[in-house]
Amino acid sequence: MEQRKKEQDVLVVKDEQTGEIGVVAGLKRDGTPNMRAAKPEHEREFLRFDRHGDVLDNFFSNFFRQCKNPKRFSFYRVTAEGIENVLTVMKEMLKKPDEYKEVLDAHRVDTAKYEQQAEQMRQETPDAAEKRQEPDSESQSTETERQQAQPQQTPADEGYKPIDDSRLDRAEVADRWGIDLAALEQSGDLERMRNYGKSRLIDCNPEIGGIRVAMQARLSLRENPDGTVSLVPHPIRRAPNYDEYLNVKFTEEDRDNLKKTGNLGRVAKVVDPVTGELLPSFISIDRVTNETVSVPVRDINIPQEVLGAALDDKQQAALARGEGVYVEGMTSKNNGKVFNATIQINADKRGLDFHFGERKVAQRQERTQTTGGEKQEQPRKLRIGSTLLQRPVTDEIKKGWEQNKWVYMEGLIDRKGKPFNAYVRPNHERGKYDFSRKRPEEGQIHEIKPDNASRTQVAVNSEGKTHEATKHVGEPLQRGQTAPANEEQQRRQQNANRPRMKM
Repeated sequence: MEQRKKEQDVLVVKDEQTGEIGVVAGLKRDGTPNMRAAKPEHEREFLRFDRHGDVLDNFFSNFFRQCKNPKRFSFYRVTAEGIENVLTVMKEMLKKPDEYKEVLDAHRVDTAKYEQQAEQMRQETPDAAEKRQEPDSESQSTETERQQAQPQQTPADEGYKPIDDSRLDRAEVADRWGIDLAALEQSGDLERMRNYGKSRLIDCNPEIGGIRVAMQARLSLRENPDGTVSLVPHPIRRAPNYDEYLNVKFTEEDRDNLKKTGNLGRVAKVVDPVTGELLPSFISIDRVTNETVSVPVRDINIPQEVLGAALDDKQQAALARGEGVYVEGMTSKNNGKVFNATIQINADKRGLDFHFGERKVAQRQERTQTTGGEKQEQPRKLRIGSTLLQRPVTDEIKKGWEQNKWVYMEGLIDRKGKPFNAYVRPNHERGKYDFSRKRPEEGQIHEIKPDNASRTQVAVNSEGKTHEATKHVGEPLQRGQTAPANEEQQRRQQNANRPRMKM
């Protein structure tokens, strides 16, 4: 098997028009070569052929029959073994083709005979050739018109078609990646992947060099030019790349935007690794895997309405430019509450991001008053509700906060559902609460006397006093506890109260 692999070759192709260089992975619908980077994750897609096989003849026959401008491409035949290093060297040599002419000519594929065969076929049977080409031409025209009529598709669009995962080789996925697609179906991840999204973080066990390696990755599906569907893993990276993405070099402002929101904040022209075409695209960071992701602008719908809030022309134009747009009066689908937020196109989600907190300058200026030609910022007043992190806010707590003092609160619930205790006070300047686990200075604390429900707890746990009904439970009392709380505490209390025989 290893010997056979060493005897296989692959094709390296250069697009003379764009300068793009890659390994051939079949043909696209328009007959142009489908290029792939020489990376291990693309290895299975490379077009391979034996030294004495006819795969090469079939490829070039189809290429010259379907491609409208075949002379745009140059092909080089190289060994499949170590293709990543080979391609790196070839890219350097192709920058100076005259200097390395002898070496390149040794690998260049002479396509003259294939071009001649295609020309002869067209001349011998012009009627048949015309009949063969007419449906393709009509199909191509129809497809172009459909894309122009519906350049931006979402699941709500009439022409939208999810990826057909039945064309995915499930046995190959299980064997190569150690992934059970049935489990993905049951969890709902496969449905997200069908609709051009990604799964959640999945445990995978890919086979690399004959060894199973445990890793975590998000998964997506990709439609290939030959009609098949491939599974694409997106493994976790150590850190995001804030310097560049493909041909796009990030500015200082770009880096700040990516770090703050995960989105570039503008539209950039991104090179398509396969076609070499420069496509206006949105760029974002996958917050789960740290992968940089782009999506062409033409593939994203700019909505006229978001969660019941209508967008005007200026807001839609700003979204289309990749900017954040502050929107008021949106209604949550979960609880029906009205909320405001900044929305922005996210390439990873292929949809909208919602950012809460900072408003745009224009919105903040609404709180500004002009006095004597000077602008003074009105202080924000934090609204004190009846509860805070699921803990009731009593009148005594509010009294302390009115004096801008810290109040000790127990049983607060954090975002992960875990309880914690802390000193709390409202920060009206920042519009949020301050929390401190350390005890502040004595003069800054508003002490709250325990209510009736807590007096027994404080007396027993903190002051060392006893309470007959709970004297022998052997554990700290909970708030409001005046009796054994469970069977174990009841047993301890009863055993301690039994009269003992004197010996």
